[in-house]
Amino acid sequence: MQLMGDAIAVFGSRIGIAWDPIKRTSYLIRHTDHPGLPLYIHAGIQVGERRLVLPLAPEGEIFAFCDQTMTPTTMSLGAIDPVSGIHIKLTIRVPFRPRDFEFSTTPAVFFELKVDKILSTFRWEDNPDPVITGKVFLGFSTPGFEICPSGQDLSVRYETHYFVPRELSPTEIAKLSQEKVILEGGRRQGTILDRFNISCHDLLVTIAGKWSGNLLEETFTLQPGGQGPRLAVAWCTYDPAIFNVLGETCPYKYTQYFPGLESVANWAREKENEVKVNSSRVDGLILSSNLGESVNHLLSQTLHTWLTDSWLVTRPNGQDWYTDWEGTCYFLSTTDVEYTMSPFYLSLWPELLEMELNQWSLFGRDATACLGERGIGLVYLSHDIGLRCGCIGQMYDHDMEVEESANYLLMAYALWRRTGRNQVILDHQEFIRNLLDFIVACDTTGNGMPDKGCVNTIDDASPAMQYGTEQIYLSVKAMAACQVGAKMLEHAGQDSLERYIEFSQNALHTLELSGWMNDHYIVCLSKTMDGLIDPWSGTPLQGELEGWDAYHIYTENGLVLLDMIGYDSGLSRERTRQDIEISTRHTLGKYGSRHTSYVSEKLANIDIKDVAPSVVYAGIKTGWVSMNMLRDIAAAYRGIDLLAFADLYWDWQSTTNSQKYTGFFETFYSNNLHFYPRGVAVFGYLDASVGFTYDAVKNVKTFSPIRASITVPLLLFADWITGTAPIVKTELRDGKIEYTVNGL
Repeated sequence: MQLMGDAIAVFGSRIGIAWDPIKRTSYLIRHTDHPGLPLYIHAGIQVGERRLVLPLAPEGEIFAFCDQTMTPTTMSLGAIDPVSGIHIKLTIRVPFRPRDFEFSTTPAVFFELKVDKILSTFRWEDNPDPVITGKVFLGFSTPGFEICPSGQDLSVRYETHYFVPRELSPTEIAKLSQEKVILEGGRRQGTILDRFNISCHDLLVTIAGKWSGNLLEETFTLQPGGQGPRLAVAWCTYDPAIFNVLGETCPYKYTQYFPGLESVANWAREKENEVKVNSSRVDGLILSSNLGESVNHLLSQTLHTWLTDSWLVTRPNGQDWYTDWEGTCYFLSTTDVEYTMSPFYLSLWPELLEMELNQWSLFGRDATACLGERGIGLVYLSHDIGLRCGCIGQMYDHDMEVEESANYLLMAYALWRRTGRNQVILDHQEFIRNLLDFIVACDTTGNGMPDKGCVNTIDDASPAMQYGTEQIYLSVKAMAACQVGAKMLEHAGQDSLERYIEFSQNALHTLELSGWMNDHYIVCLSKTMDGLIDPWSGTPLQGELEGWDAYHIYTENGLVLLDMIGYDSGLSRERTRQDIEISTRHTLGKYGSRHTSYVSEKLANIDIKDVAPSVVYAGIKTGWVSMNMLRDIAAAYRGIDLLAFADLYWDWQSTTNSQKYTGFFETFYSNNLHFYPRGVAVFGYLDASVGFTYDAVKNVKTFSPIRASITVPLLLFADWITGTAPIVKTELRDGKIEYTVNGL
């Protein structure tokens, strides 16, 4: 694989390593912004007067040939010196095991450097010396870090910082306004980010090799095909509580398992082999499909980025609190982002989604701001629950009322049916009813199509797609949410559900009658901007709502989680199939599909720097990779095979990260959403490729493969300790696709 930026981090514990070989630098991932604290990794060999290094530090001669590898739990960089025939490989590994909090949160990152001599010459280059003697080394340096011996290990001390949002009083807001101070990092008026410094003390725990200053070293004498010594070290940390949840500072989850730094260090010394065995099993299982190397690369890279965004702490009341950053936006548990990530949770780690569903219920917002008197006594769900290192409430500029409320209901229902766990429904049934009542109240015409609270997450799309009323995208979500919401309340023993069923029936009727135009579902029913407010500037809008009838990739977005559990919303299967095929054809570009087929003629010849941010993207072919992934998953459940588009998405990731480390880069062309967790939606490809649905409540499993010659694991049923899971295989027999399932 080509050299490119990548990172690996411990789940929820804020310790990891990123590297950027193109820039010849690396980073220590901690509490600070992406990509982390600058760090130089010195890894290489000394042969005579020649000193060769991997491109992870600015000094030294780089090996003539370098190669890179990634798996879900590791990232590796290898290199060959043609002159000596020496090959080295540096592997960085984390203890990640899905659904195992104790193992996966251990704050230790493992480094291993191996050296050997290739059996023959490299590309026919001369290699006159059959025996090579030299030294292999591995170490770290960075300005401002104090690295010194501590027994057999090295002590690492440094200062860093983190931010916690704080609500301001009216007096403080007025004072800042008078002083014309811009609220640093705060998104909503009335919040500011407080900066706190923290003194960190880490240990570089020796596993193999001897320290010479800040370098682990070993000598070697190698013949062709010979294996040399290895160097191994674990970077261990143990931090004080810094994360704020509703005004309380919460310790990391791992502090329940380890009393201090030395106990983490002892674990790392004792468990290195177990961590390596775990990597072999977890990586082997996740990457056991034959859907292609692009899919495997995406499974690994998106998981890596998600890990760098993750937090897991425990509240004083004992509640475990999982959340993750929205990439470089740093919002916490953004509801629409987590909705897009749900195929990952529902396949790999459902308990994390359950945690968030419990947490979101604490952040409902008063609906009168959106609906006036119609909203009295109602609530809707926030876009996010905080920013940086604090969950104190929504920080985004504006609300996405209908979308986020519907997202919650769809995620709650999918979790229940996928796992059989109903505690979220029982505990939060009143919150669920409140969200349902709010969605129904957002339809003021009675046609089942919300015309209030219609601003959505697609914030770089055209106005029609972003905040037009009576949107198809939102209406499909609202319809499906009211259907499943009624079922959840019925399960909880509640009655008076008729209005939700009636709403969904009206929505379905209107969608099929007015939402379909010739060969596709349009963007929205409204054709004018009269009465709309620009959510970014607050400016009233008027005139034609261009692009209302465009092709777009969002109709089926609200059905993906229901597809995974085998639930039929009633929307025409024949039409949704055609909508996916035709809309894909009209929106597809170099790296995937853009939001819609609409391109503003007004912006065609305008310098986009002179256009307001709220409309700048209307004339640009912007798209979001994870939304493409959800479209592909929905397509697979309808018998349409778009999974080869993973090649396009990987092309984009490798293009960006081979120029500068960006992690998973969500947006192509105009926008700048990077280090984004949402790419883990790709995990949904595995189930979708064989049309696997599972309703745990009914104990019903079905399969409908999209093609022959598929091999995929069912990760929901994995035994991660042994690295085994049921395997689905398909083949073509007598012109029909047939499948077998082993181990279910």
